[in-house]
Amino acid sequence: MTQTPTQSNRPKLGGILLQHLIVFLICVVFPGGVTWMAPATWITFHRSDDIVSCTTRTCVYFIVPYRVQQIDDVKSIEQHERTGGRKKEKKLGRYTGKTIAVDGEGFLQIHGPQDQWIEVNVSPASLDTVAEKANNFLASADKSSTTLFAIANWKFGGLMGGILTMFTALYVVGYTVGFIQWIFSRLKRAFRRA
Repeated sequence: MTQTPTQSNRPKLGGILLQHLIVFLICVVFPGGVTWMAPATWITFHRSDDIVSCTTRTCVYFIVPYRVQQIDDVKSIEQHERTGGRKKEKKLGRYTGKTIAVDGEGFLQIHGPQDQWIEVNVSPASLDTVAEKANNFLASADKSSTTLFAIANWKFGGLMGGILTMFTALYVVGYTVGFIQWIFSRLKRAFRRA
């Protein structure tokens, strides 16, 4: 009887690359997409010589800005809301006969001189609070700066995006630690040979 040689249980390069691609898609791309569709925005107001300027940073992963808007002389702050409700579901260009719930959208508008304005998408649940804090800062001269946090949708962007962003943080930390360990193992081998 002849025995066939046993194959090694080590994964092949293609399998390793596929594993890393799947982890990258789950831990980086998917959370990035979620936090891009329902982004968080950091609204920063600065007061200098009784002139208030505003910078908004709309971010993915809550901290990586992809859109920055600025007004150098804020004149007024307004808010408006597009109410949610129920609408007919449409798939492939045809109505299915079902109705679905649609969340409302809130918007904070920061107006400057000469019809300049910037708009930030804010969850209707926190729109009044964010607008009140922004108007309070604009009306009082006590503080020189303040930063407000606004999110477009608390359920989708806040909860789901927050949990998924933790996976992104774990991914970054894990790969960074792995890379550092790899560098130290290479350095150890080099010193042993020398």
